Amino acid sequence: MSLRNDISLTGLVRAIQRLVEEGDRITQLGICPMSEELIRAPIELALEYDFPVLFVASRNQVSEDEGGGYVMRLTPESFIQKILEVENSLGLDSESSPDYLRCVGVDHCGPWYKERERKLAEEDAIESVKHTLVACLKAGYSGFHIDCSFKPPLSVEMNEEKMIKLTVDLIEFTERKRVSLGKHAVSYEIGTEETAGKSISVEHFSLSIKSVLSEIKKRKLSEPVFVVGRTGAEVNMLENVGGFDYTAASSLPEVARKFHLGFKEHNADYLSNPILSLHPHYGITAANVGPSFAAEQTRALLTLAEIKQRKIGKDSSNLYQVMSEAVLEKAPFHKWLRKEDGWTVDELQEKSAELRAVTVVCGHYIYYDEKVRETIDRLYNNLKKNELLENPEAYVMKAVKKAIMRYVDAFNLRRITSKISEATK
Repeated sequence: MSLRNDISLTGLVRAIQRLVEEGDRITQLGICPMSEELIRAPIELALEYDFPVLFVASRNQVSEDEGGGYVMRLTPESFIQKILEVENSLGLDSESSPDYLRCVGVDHCGPWYKERERKLAEEDAIESVKHTLVACLKAGYSGFHIDCSFKPPLSVEMNEEKMIKLTVDLIEFTERKRVSLGKHAVSYEIGTEETAGKSISVEHFSLSIKSVLSEIKKRKLSEPVFVVGRTGAEVNMLENVGGFDYTAASSLPEVARKFHLGFKEHNADYLSNPILSLHPHYGITAANVGPSFAAEQTRALLTLAEIKQRKIGKDSSNLYQVMSEAVLEKAPFHKWLRKEDGWTVDELQEKSAELRAVTVVCGHYIYYDEKVRETIDRLYNNLKKNELLENPEAYVMKAVKKAIMRYVDAFNLRRITSKISEATK
């Protein structure tokens, strides 16, 4: 059967909800594709362990702007092509391949999310979002997280009522464009709160959903499939500092179900195994993860450089130096710092442990910087040439896959594709 094009993201969520009603406990994993490895690894694992793949790419990671996003300089169109290229290399273009489910969505699609747009006037920021929406529709994305919660410039006044109107405006715009482009139905993810930080009350969450759905119904638009809710998760540096809110995590999904919506959690990085294992039992429909997977990839790369240095007394590639310099020059590392850490570039250059941590946190921003890419390639070639490691690329992939499998197992995702295929026959 190969890729199941007949099951949309909405269909996938509804199928999972039916399995849950029948006794399965499942949380879908949304993966931020921060590198080529984080595109290939989930697909290979999905084939091996029989679970659906959900890619959620932010407007910074994959961009319709000239030059693309920071991930491989990908645009929405070339991102889809890259996925297809990987799938075809694994034989997923043949009739004899197993059933395989994959959906692609745009994450945080709202004004002022892109790094370079933080100071844009309201009209210009919204126009930029519309460009992204059209590009993702044309590319064939199936999921759209309409996120108007990002903090605007001081010159722009924004409240929840205006945020709800703008959210529905953008859904309506997307639907009009989708129809005019002749594209299949797509799925929407909504939310009126920033995705990180302290959770909100059940009452506020319920009222917010009612307000959005009322406006959607008034305009005769399709209801969304996901609503984002905060469970206290918040990522700074290499930890989840928010403090998981068990009460919110168990009660907010129940509110979402009453409105026939799936509950989506963002920032599930660095949560402990016991907390992750609670997600399916609490009815959390899906959770997005990305920075922690990329951090494991960066750690693996730096470990390879250390292996080379340990074995032959030096690392001629100077990978750590090249990566750390590129991070300080080009990565938005300040957004990942804890509140008590206001380090400047000069200060970090004098703090070896802190600089290494920042490099691990933000390495994914500069994987495809020309100098960094050349240095990684040189490291791989030197490891092979000196017979220190036959396949360094596989070493990195193994680290990435191990990080992903921690979530696959905690979320009970093994063999779910087969169950969904059987249920939808």
